[in-house]
Amino acid sequence: MLGYLRSKWQSLVFRLLFYFLISMLALAIVLAVSFVQRLRPHVQNQVLPNVERYVEYLLNDIGEPPDLVVAQRLADELPFEIRIEGQGMNWSSNPALRPISSYHFEAAPHPYEHVFFSHHRRKELMLIQRQDIRYLFQVDDSIRRGSERRHWLLFVFLGALLLVLYLLIRRLLRPLTAISEQVRRIGEGDLEQTVDIDASGELGRLAAGVKHMSQQIKYMLEGKSGLLLAISHELRSPLTRMRVNLELLEESEVRRKLIDDCCEMENLLAAILESEKLASGHAPLSLRSCQMSKLIEEVVAVHPCRERIRSRLSEVEAGVDELRFKLLLKNLLDNACHYSGEDRGEIEITLRVADHAFLLEVSDQGVGIAADELPRLTEAFYRPDSARQRGTGGYGLGLYLCRLIIEAHGGELRIDSEPGKGTRVIVELPLDNPEILS
Repeated sequence: MLGYLRSKWQSLVFRLLFYFLISMLALAIVLAVSFVQRLRPHVQNQVLPNVERYVEYLLNDIGEPPDLVVAQRLADELPFEIRIEGQGMNWSSNPALRPISSYHFEAAPHPYEHVFFSHHRRKELMLIQRQDIRYLFQVDDSIRRGSERRHWLLFVFLGALLLVLYLLIRRLLRPLTAISEQVRRIGEGDLEQTVDIDASGELGRLAAGVKHMSQQIKYMLEGKSGLLLAISHELRSPLTRMRVNLELLEESEVRRKLIDDCCEMENLLAAILESEKLASGHAPLSLRSCQMSKLIEEVVAVHPCRERIRSRLSEVEAGVDELRFKLLLKNLLDNACHYSGEDRGEIEITLRVADHAFLLEVSDQGVGIAADELPRLTEAFYRPDSARQRGTGGYGLGLYLCRLIIEAHGGELRIDSEPGKGTRVIVELPLDNPEILS
């Protein structure tokens, strides 16, 4: 129940309705207190004298000593029940009316101290004593029932009014739901779909502002992607010529280092091109059924750290893009090797089936990553503080490219890490993979 109320409290409509309800209750309490304060002197000055005089008339009709026949006739004709006790008399017009001693009475204010009132089980009672005889009058609750019916009708009316207010507020704030959904999509990177909201005033201006912001972000990202692709394409040709010219030079340490730098730049440009193609949806997947354990073994067999890699692979067949899956696994193994070092133990690969997906886990015993840096690891060009030394290599594109490949396959990437104990990367991909990109 608390969880349901906590979730409903997040709704602006629910909170507005709650505030309306609190306001109505506060207003009702103020009016009730004010009514009681104003009614009290009226009861003392006007109502109580009339009631006391009316009861005196009834007592005069009953007579002294009391005529029980007259008392019964009055009880039958008037909305009262009567009980008489004293001088050896113990009579009641209704057997359900209890003895006077079983009720607790309070004296009326001055100058009517000889009149006593009590309230018992939703019934009003009044006691008057004449000489040694006590007269108890119980008001028929038919009057109270009529008043309660009016109260219930009032509460039903107020409930209906609250319901109408809720529906009106909900309709008024309905554009907020569409706006929040659009903002959520923008946060997730979906800038293609826009929501046309028919609203005016502040909500209309807010919706138009969100739509304009989405379009501007889309244009900026498309410009950035186009710039990266253009630069990457333009740099490939001079790099290729540089590589050819270096190969023609005589063998030397300088020549070898220059060739290594060229290879590193070529790999960086290839990663940029591949990531931008996947991010923009311009690179269709070539899906086919593959033996996953066989693909993993092929990548491990040619990896520089293959002597440190230990595999536990189940037989799994799934539809993947073979080349991109190999690139995914190579990047994961490269990260595990770079940030664990040769003296930090083995690297473990696990492949297993879970429900309608298969899980690929790559674990190392390296330096680990702080918890506050984990959410940003898959961002482009982001590198944690522990990986910014030049000796570790990389430009922060490996995990970003891995995330794009996994998302293109309809999968999920999770990273668990603890400083000083290592990192575990979990890749979850569907077994039956439809053509997600075309």
